[in-house]
Amino acid sequence: MIPAMAGRKNGKVYLHRMRYTFFFSSSARRHAVRLLITATATVLFSCASPQGVHDTVTVGTFNMEWLGDGQGDNKTRNDGDYLKIADVILKTEADVLGIQEVENDQALRKVLRYMEGYDGFVANGGSAQNVGVIFRKGMTVENKGLYMPLAINPSRNRPGLVLACRKGDFDWLMMVVHLKSTSRYDSTNALREESRTVRAQQADVLHAWVDSTLRSGKEADVLIVGDMNDFPARRQQPTLTALIEDPNVTFITSQLKSCKNQSWFVIDHVVASTSAMKRYIKGSERLENFRAFLDAADSDVVSDHCPVLVRFSTAGPDND
Repeated sequence: MIPAMAGRKNGKVYLHRMRYTFFFSSSARRHAVRLLITATATVLFSCASPQGVHDTVTVGTFNMEWLGDGQGDNKTRNDGDYLKIADVILKTEADVLGIQEVENDQALRKVLRYMEGYDGFVANGGSAQNVGVIFRKGMTVENKGLYMPLAINPSRNRPGLVLACRKGDFDWLMMVVHLKSTSRYDSTNALREESRTVRAQQADVLHAWVDSTLRSGKEADVLIVGDMNDFPARRQQPTLTALIEDPNVTFITSQLKSCKNQSWFVIDHVVASTSAMKRYIKGSERLENFRAFLDAADSDVVSDHCPVLVRFSTAGPDND
């Protein structure tokens, strides 16, 4: 289709199409303008999502790296830094975002004050690194409480946060998680092996939770989102095996690559039950790679993780 432009001269309407000009008399003026408006609207709507924003929900996860409340923070930030974090989250256009490494509600408010139309809360998991959720106002997000079995060692591990969510005709049960890491603090082989053992146990707990939830028959649409500190493709010393081999769930984000290094797989994931996968919009999984538009210093202020997102359809009746 050749682009068209409208012009007016001596009370007459012209449509310009590339180098060619078509003249319309005054009697055809209104009809010509109507045609142009209709064609323009058609182009605009054809560029929109086939589902339409009102018929989809964007679900994701974001590790906010030691987001503190300003009192003795492990990672010091200022108001400008909180604004940068808020801007990154807004760019994701997420409807529901599981979050990790947030100290408390006061810490989260430092970001939410720059996010009109959003709300959120943080679970009190007993540490300076808790899980929580940010969600678009108008959605249904109900706090169903902490899932303590995920904290294998309650003094060192984080529980899961269970949420009942709904947008449109799609309702689902979701757990936000942050599994045990293997980090520089695990300075010996014994500590590293212990961290892997704990993470494998946590994957087994998640497998059991999903299966028991599905067997109960109360909810068939189940999501797990969060920082799992591992990836399904790992061949040596894998730790997520129990969840990967569960036939009732799919790691939608298993093939995404890290925004810090394209040779790495992401460790932040969205996992969906078989029923929820029926609403998954194929190819919608992505990262919000803020490192592509922020310099290194600003990127490091935001987080050492990038948000991971997946879209689901909310159209049609719920299937449970």
